[in-house]
Amino acid sequence: GNKEVGNGIGKKGEMGAKGLVEVLAGFARGIAHRGKGQLGDRTILDAVDAGAKKAQEACAEGADMGAMLRRAAEGAKEGVKATEDMLPKYGKAAVFSAKAKSVPDQGAVAGQYFLEGLGRYFLGNLK
Repeated sequence: GNKEVGNGIGKKGEMGAKGLVEVLAGFARGIAHRGKGQLGDRTILDAVDAGAKKAQEACAEGADMGAMLRRAAEGAKEGVKATEDMLPKYGKAAVFSAKAKSVPDQGAVAGQYFLEGLGRYFLGNLK
């Protein structure tokens, strides 16, 4: 994901909402490509992709950076919630998949925290 983020940023000195949307979409694509995962696999991708899509919707509606970042965090939170109904397919969690029902995926939670932290960084406080 980070390589795609770097490619998205390039040598830009400044970035607005549209540029950040491109970065978030690139981050989601990079996670999918590098991890060879898909949406619904119960991973960080489920949160990051949902956040990127919400950010894109907000930007298309003309939202400012603050509103766009809040929507990205809300989308990620929805993505985390969706993982509660998914069964893990990979790693140690797959061995205990029956116990994972109704529990959010921790990678997805990390993705949510990433987007919330990004909002806090840019805006001082994401509420």
